Amino acid sequence: MKSLVRPHDAPLWMRPAIVLMLFLVAGCGSKTDMNSGDVINCQNDARVTAYAPNLSVTSASGRKFILVRSDPAPPAKGTDTWTMRVQDSSGNGLSNLPLWIDPNQGAWMPDHGHGSSVHADITANADGTYTVAPLYFFMPGVWRITISSAPDAGPSDSAVFYFCIPG
Repeated sequence: MKSLVRPHDAPLWMRPAIVLMLFLVAGCGSKTDMNSGDVINCQNDARVTAYAPNLSVTSASGRKFILVRSDPAPPAKGTDTWTMRVQDSSGNGLSNLPLWIDPNQGAWMPDHGHGSSVHADITANADGTYTVAPLYFFMPGVWRITISSAPDAGPSDSAVFYFCIPG
């Protein structure tokens, strides 16, 4: 019995188009296996800041948001905990501020257009510091962490940290 359609019966004009399409599809795929052995290195990205204890970011109002320490240090793939301090523009410590990380875009991967699946809480400590946990960086790449505050008087304020999470 003769087959009605044979693979080699494509019109001659269509064969180069099929070959080109196969090359394009093969070349634009992305790996979904994060354990594939690929190394993500975004440390030279102009947006990111190299981690160092007591790294500070100054907000639009002049407040300093200081990342006292990260555990692990530097911030890494997985679950991290930050200890922070906030100072006014004169360098005075600000304690018991209502601080938060927006659950939708507070811990965000700008290049991927998504955030973390775990919401981090910020807790005020007796020594004037704040604990930010859990910060869940589930994949390597550039992460933007926005910490916002709403002081008793004045407008809300925020500071933005950019880190490269290698992997």
